[in-house]
Amino acid sequence: MTASLLHSLNADYQDATAIAEAVREGSVTAAEVVAAARRRASAPEVKALNAFITEDWEGAAAAAASLDERRAAGGQLGPLAGVPFSVKDVIAVAGLPVTAASRAFAGTVATTTAPAVQRLLDADAILIGKTNCPEFAFGATCDSPLLGRTANPRYPTATPGGSSGGEAASLAAGISALGVGTDFGGSLRWPAQCVGIAALRPGIGSVPGEGQVPGVNGNLGAGDGVPAVSPGMQGSLQTIGPLARSVRDLRTAYLVMSGAAADGPGSAPNHNGTALRVAWSDGSVFGPVRREVTALLEHLAAAVAAEGHTVSQQPELLAGCLPAYNRLRALDPMLDHAAAISGRESSISEANLATILASLESSPADAEEAREAAETARGQALRQVAAADIILLPVAGGPAADVEGCLDVDGHHVQGWEIMGHCRAVTLTGCPVVSLPVGLSADGLPLSVQVVANPGAETTALDFAAMLEHLALPSS
Repeated sequence: MTASLLHSLNADYQDATAIAEAVREGSVTAAEVVAAARRRASAPEVKALNAFITEDWEGAAAAAASLDERRAAGGQLGPLAGVPFSVKDVIAVAGLPVTAASRAFAGTVATTTAPAVQRLLDADAILIGKTNCPEFAFGATCDSPLLGRTANPRYPTATPGGSSGGEAASLAAGISALGVGTDFGGSLRWPAQCVGIAALRPGIGSVPGEGQVPGVNGNLGAGDGVPAVSPGMQGSLQTIGPLARSVRDLRTAYLVMSGAAADGPGSAPNHNGTALRVAWSDGSVFGPVRREVTALLEHLAAAVAAEGHTVSQQPELLAGCLPAYNRLRALDPMLDHAAAISGRESSISEANLATILASLESSPADAEEAREAAETARGQALRQVAAADIILLPVAGGPAADVEGCLDVDGHHVQGWEIMGHCRAVTLTGCPVVSLPVGLSADGLPLSVQVVANPGAETTALDFAAMLEHLALPSS
């Protein structure tokens, strides 16, 4: 494998940074950028991917024309000037449908915009539409009752992952140059691996979470006010974050979405050569892992050590997090989802209806015990994280699953939520984490690593990912 696998996988299309620079310099207009994205989206083979629930090319063209007029008049353009971006359809954007990929909400139009999305718009990014996901973002593949299945544009026999699968597919197909998704148990990190792009799950609270649906009391974004974040497990742990074709794009998107861009610090990578403490594991404590994944992590650890960092293998990293996450996930009452579907139960998929209703049957005592156990596991994990500067784990036990969501791990078949155990464990910590492709499987599919940093250290995770982005590792 040559250096910068991420770059080679995405070499067919410019990243958001290059697009914005070209628009600000005037070497291309925002209108031309949007028109090129629309042409790609209109190609029959790209249309067949089923990535978009809603497209808004007229709105995008109008925004691009306004941006070009401002530049011609000598106005200042934002850091994402002219960058086409899309948004997962569990996030509200005023004037566009917000369906949560459910037939029950096919006609719902949002009246408010999630703050994280508004900040991208204020930075002069151009919204082109809303993308597909599993109903309510429940799934490791991207199959929705509303739109159907989204395909992987690079690896047709594989899923683009879930739940931000439409976002991942759009970026990989060259339509969006930046994506906005959500991540509860890996819904940014896993799709990013499946198509060969990068993603950032920001730490809890660093990017505004308002505007995700359903919000408190089942708010779908069509009423007054931005949907508030649910106090339940999903609302507490699910974050809004970016998907991109480069780590530098993740950095810019994070700084904009978090509001840090206006403050200045951290806008450029830190290359001061400081040696970091790096702990790593192949994640086999969470479930089956392919031998090639273990070998890749070993090679990666050796390459990081050769860069002057202190590296230690710790097989039990975050070991208590996955069982605690899974138990709480099963027992935490999904009150806001229940409120959202009230009176619409017949339009909800059978499996998701059963999941929501089953969550309401747990006793308050059992749910509280699960919450306490999760807090204990989180505390233990954060002490492990604090003893290092960076933790490295695989995104999954293997590469992208097949189109039905089944992953062969050296003869062991893994399916559904079991695939995402490595991501779920990290979620419980609340730490920031970058998903970055660093190797290829024997059958040529991307294998990604999770770069986990301490709470509040998003830029540290991004700095380290930028260094990894250019390490040369042997192919599997």
